[in-house]
Amino acid sequence: MRIVLLCFAVLGGLSQLAPAATISAVLHPGPGSNKPGAGFLGVARQDFGAIADVGSGVGVPPSNGGVVGLIPEAFVSLDANTTAHVKADARRSDPNGTQNVGIYLTTYSYLRFINSNIVDINAEYKVINSGYWEFQVVGNYGWSITAQAPQFTGARRTYTFEKVNGTPIDLAFDNGGGSATTASGTLGTGTYRLSYSHVRDHALGGSAVNPTNPDGSTNLDIFFTFQSEDPSGVVPEPTSLAVFGLLGIGGAVAKWRRKK
Repeated sequence: MRIVLLCFAVLGGLSQLAPAATISAVLHPGPGSNKPGAGFLGVARQDFGAIADVGSGVGVPPSNGGVVGLIPEAFVSLDANTTAHVKADARRSDPNGTQNVGIYLTTYSYLRFINSNIVDINAEYKVINSGYWEFQVVGNYGWSITAQAPQFTGARRTYTFEKVNGTPIDLAFDNGGGSATTASGTLGTGTYRLSYSHVRDHALGGSAVNPTNPDGSTNLDIFFTFQSEDPSGVVPEPTSLAVFGLLGIGGAVAKWRRKK
């Protein structure tokens, strides 16, 4: 009897270790590349830029830590008169007293012309800022995406949101990238990706003159609203593992006592 009581006492302590609903968020370069930026002059491509290590892992925005530069500003020269630029800022908000999470991303993708009077209007200048958030989710959440319209003529920012573990599921997408969009739904425990591509393409229009806001930023924000813990057991819980361990110990002790 004392052994059974001891087992329940240990279980009571371990029950405090059962994981709560959680969300991790890491920014990666786009698939097929180890850099988040690429500049083009015709078919000639130059990859540039890097995802920053902000002290808690590469591309991980700190919880309630303010805005951080996850892609520090970088550029390459496309010709003697033209440079292509990318950067990205992000912050994560975990409101106190809730299990909600907000990830705010601002991307920048633009061209600079040193002398706008000698720009080759027939040249195919283009710059792409691309990457994806990878979310590891434990629990059940509502989600919503708010995508701002690009700030430049000649700019596009497309995105896709999908579940990638198990059977892949497309949850939302914007293949046009020229206007503001929103999307929402629900999700459970799993691995999810929010991929984006922010393009400034001179062939799509836009002035060769450096604008008053050369950064040309656009926002892509995603919000997770907590609904419930995960009851499926997809993530092993210390409590459930302890149950089987303690039952095994109790059975072994009981068998030993009968032999005595």
